[in-house]
Amino acid sequence: GSDFLNEHVFSRVLFDEAAQATELATLVPICRGAVQVVLCGDQCQLPPTISVDSVRNEGLDVSLFERLTKAMHKPHVLLQAQHRMHPAISAFPRAAFYGGRLMDGIVCSDRPAPKGFEIGR
Repeated sequence: GSDFLNEHVFSRVLFDEAAQATELATLVPICRGAVQVVLCGDQCQLPPTISVDSVRNEGLDVSLFERLTKAMHKPHVLLQAQHRMHPAISAFPRAAFYGGRLMDGIVCSDRPAPKGFEIGR
């Protein structure tokens, strides 16, 4: 951390997209006095970005979120419905990564294709 962080205590820490953060990056604010930590993310999506092979080989390419999820730390809630993607785009990740457990919370007409693009129906 920087000297700037030495002046601050974080009693509550919320990580959004925690599955994309390296474990070391999440530990810095947690170690600054956290009494409550919330990790929000999806271990089925993008992992942390690691550009140094030696770090990856040491197991530092796993997020704290994924490590806790694999250890069955509770509470762990799986997203039930996605609302961001057009159903034609979400079909692949829903099948490949979620085994049919994730549903679309929108219909095709909720996400019309941008002008000049054709999205399968």
